[in-house]
Amino acid sequence: MHHPFQQTELVKAEVLTALPRRFRKKGRNDWTEANRGGLEVECFLEGPCFDRDGNLWVVDIPFGRIFRIDPAGVWDLVIQYDGWPNGMKIHQDGRLFHL
Repeated sequence: MHHPFQQTELVKAEVLTALPRRFRKKGRNDWTEANRGGLEVECFLEGPCFDRDGNLWVVDIPFGRIFRIDPAGVWDLVIQYDGWPNGMKIHQDGRLFHL
C-alpha cells in the first residue's frame, strides 16, 4: 500500500532563552482568578512575533508587560501598564500593535 506522507522526522528542541529571574513576579490578580483558577503565576506569555531586526516580542497577559527578546536571547521590558495585553502584531511599516 502506498503511503502519501513522508516519515515523521524527529527534531530535537533546545531552549533558546527563558524569562529571567528579575522579571518573575509570582502573584494573583483578576486575570489569574478567571483564567488559572486563582493560582499564582510568574507570567503568561502570548502573542509572539518577530520584527525586522530578528527580535522576538511577547506579551505577559496577567501583569500587563511587553517584552523584547534580542537574537542573543537577552530580555528587555519595553512597557508595563494596567491592562492585560493578549496578542501582538508587527505592521509591515514596523509599528507594533497589541490587543
